[in-house]
Amino acid sequence: MSKATFIEVGYRYSNTARDFLAMTKLRVVMVMLFTVMVGFLLASDLDVSFTKLVMTLIGVGACAMSGAVLNHLVDRYRDTHMQRTKRRPVASGKVSAESALVFSMLLLVLGGVVLYTQTNALTCWLSIASMFAYGVVYSVWLKPATPQNITVGGLAGATPPLLGYTAVTGYIGPEALLWVLIIFTWTPPHFWALAIYKREDYAKADVPMMPVTHGDAFTAFQSWLYCLLLCLVSVMPVLIGSQGWIYLVMVTAINAKFTWLTYRMWCSPTHPNARKTFRYSIVYILWLFAALLLDHYVRLIAFS
Repeated sequence: MSKATFIEVGYRYSNTARDFLAMTKLRVVMVMLFTVMVGFLLASDLDVSFTKLVMTLIGVGACAMSGAVLNHLVDRYRDTHMQRTKRRPVASGKVSAESALVFSMLLLVLGGVVLYTQTNALTCWLSIASMFAYGVVYSVWLKPATPQNITVGGLAGATPPLLGYTAVTGYIGPEALLWVLIIFTWTPPHFWALAIYKREDYAKADVPMMPVTHGDAFTAFQSWLYCLLLCLVSVMPVLIGSQGWIYLVMVTAINAKFTWLTYRMWCSPTHPNARKTFRYSIVYILWLFAALLLDHYVRLIAFS
């Protein structure tokens, strides 16, 4: 094989690997895995099994990436009508539908086997159920059927901290359900902000996102209402005694900014305001779970 041919083959395989990696939505999965890790550490106290943590992250991550690939497969026709998604590997024809399906199933099997053998059965089945809820129930049924798709479908994306918790405990605890409720309540203002400044794309793809069916102003108002609800839900860990004043101070600060951004978006639902709200929503959820973790360890060390 000549040097030029060798380089060409290497370039082709590099592009193929990049396309398969793109289908996994790695950046989104990394945010999810951060909340899985926080849930795991909150359930572990000071006695942390790092081997089990790594296995949990690998297993949950593989299941989440499986759902992401399946979403690419299901949405391949809609994606061709959207500026944001038309270059996705399956939509653009770089990866065949058959290859995407096989890749998704391989990731699911890998994640399921790792979780079942190295973590526990409950975490395994919950991860598979979450993948099915996102990749099938949301992508196939809810997304094209109702403007409330993200409200109902958001439950699938709300489970990661619960998975970290069950990986340690083997059962579902009330504090873990509160973390699920926090993400579930956070999802509408997070995603609707994106939907507002991508409304034209969703309209072209005939996806009934709320800005398409009800307009930007109504969607922004709903986002603000959900943000107010989030302010109440996010302090519930303090009310049940699982978190303390450090968490309360931090979550109050980030709630204030998120509420202001959603209110400003309601008053003026422009694309720049929606984009700023969306970007901050990602920062918000990372800071909230960092606050949970910081408060937890400060209290543990103080009382140990």
